[in-house]
Amino acid sequence: MKLKRKLIEFMVRHDLIPARIKWEKSANGVGRLFNDVFHMLSKEDRGKLGELMYKWGVNDADRIVEMLEIERDLHGCAVALMATNGIFGIKSHIVKESDNEIIIHVTKCLWKDKEGWTPEVCASIERYEIGLIHGINKNVRYYCTKRRSKGDKVCEAILKYQQ
Repeated sequence: MKLKRKLIEFMVRHDLIPARIKWEKSANGVGRLFNDVFHMLSKEDRGKLGELMYKWGVNDADRIVEMLEIERDLHGCAVALMATNGIFGIKSHIVKESDNEIIIHVTKCLWKDKEGWTPEVCASIERYEIGLIHGINKNVRYYCTKRRSKGDKVCEAILKYQQ
């Protein structure tokens, strides 16, 4: 035990903590903070928080398209969504893809089982994703048909060209 403690202390002192551990702790903290703030707000202010998340998604779209070198098509929207999910410890993958529709399943989320985490909190954060998709391609719509926070086995997001 003493050797392990010394090794950990060495890693801390020399900033050798793996980036994955740092990022997971940070992402977890962001989710906890968002959850706590969400529950402190009135219903009206929760709506404003959702609007803010939407605007952030729209504003991030161009930079994400550039960084990922994706097309502004349906598939590009899916890649952007999965990439931003991945940043926050949300594991997702495409389960079905056609010319007009992509279905994405989320199978792991750092926040799902956190105290106070509700479908309403998910929906508020989801506003970022809706804004991101809208910022990439205004003709693609985002729908969430299943939520793990409601007891479903996966979260299911559908990206579909608007008719």
